[in-house]
Amino acid sequence: MATARQIEANRRNARRSRGPQTAQGKARVAQNARAHGLLSRETLLPDEDPQVLQELAVALRTQWAPQGPQEELSLDMMLRAVWRLRRLGRVEAGIFAVVQSGILAHRAEKVAGTYEERALTELGAGPEPARIMDPEQHQHALAEAAQMRARRYEGAALMGLTFMHGSRGVDAFAKLSRYEASIERSYLRALHELQRLQLARGGGQVPAPVAVDVTISGTLGGPDDPSATA
Repeated sequence: MATARQIEANRRNARRSRGPQTAQGKARVAQNARAHGLLSRETLLPDEDPQVLQELAVALRTQWAPQGPQEELSLDMMLRAVWRLRRLGRVEAGIFAVVQSGILAHRAEKVAGTYEERALTELGAGPEPARIMDPEQHQHALAEAAQMRARRYEGAALMGLTFMHGSRGVDAFAKLSRYEASIERSYLRALHELQRLQLARGGGQVPAPVAVDVTISGTLGGPDDPSATA
């Protein structure tokens, strides 16, 4: 079992890793990212940008400089998890957009109803057509309602609507939260394994996995991030 002094020495060694520094080394990392299967079309949804995924892959490989198939696999799992977490951010925004558009559409339809006047009919008679008191304002309100409902099928809202359709009978936000927690755990497991593999490759004692914080918008627990080894 590693002592506290050995663990601290291993952490200092890991922090010294800067990834490839030469132009040749950086070019090799970039080439690995371009060739990797995660950059294939099967990984991306139709509206997702493959260039953004490629840039993320290059950044992670430059930072961690994996060597060997096991380290590559761990980094691939990290990349997949980060991409999925970013996607869930769009899903969350889309759910809010769907709910908001529905509220605004309902409000516009109620406004349109204020310009309609229906005469009372005798029992059993068919409904009388509504008399529109202000046709211009009535049409404007109906057009606004139709526009709000159409927004559910645009951009992030469509992704949110898709997720909601797959969550029938379950609160969409609760399900989204569970997905996010599961993906974060996958990321952390892959990160811990990559750290352990790189420490072992350096000839040091490998400490037990430790918890780290995940910051999706910033540096992802690289060798220079104290949270990755603290």
